Amino acid sequence: MWKILSGVFLGWSLGANHSANIFGTGVATGVVKYRTAILLTSLFVLIGSVLEGMKTLGELSRVIPMEAFCCTLAAAVTMTILTLLAVPASTSQAIIGTILGAGILSGTADFSKLYKIVSCWVLTPIGGIIFAY
Repeated sequence: MWKILSGVFLGWSLGANHSANIFGTGVATGVVKYRTAILLTSLFVLIGSVLEGMKTLGELSRVIPMEAFCCTLAAAVTMTILTLLAVPASTSQAIIGTILGAGILSGTADFSKLYKIVSCWVLTPIGGIIFAY
């Protein structure tokens, strides 16, 4: 049960952090009702988690359950604190950071995968700029 609770907490923090990116302007201008925004955000976070969760968190499935719980909980706490401080943050980066930290502590960190991930983080905005121009 505790494993599920950390996942639910992470899902909640994901919704709390990213909902404003999606519906903030619509709610602030009155185009979308607050309740509608909450319901739609909840629905689509759930659908996204069910359909794409294993692809996103596949690496967590390779670690032992206690490490997976700790990684998920640490990412959720980090995202919650950053949300309360109104600091923009990436849930994906928080999760990668917790997995990397657990890997370093256990001596199983795979830096070749980290290099690929960080390369994507750097190249994606550059690609966006190039294609937008």
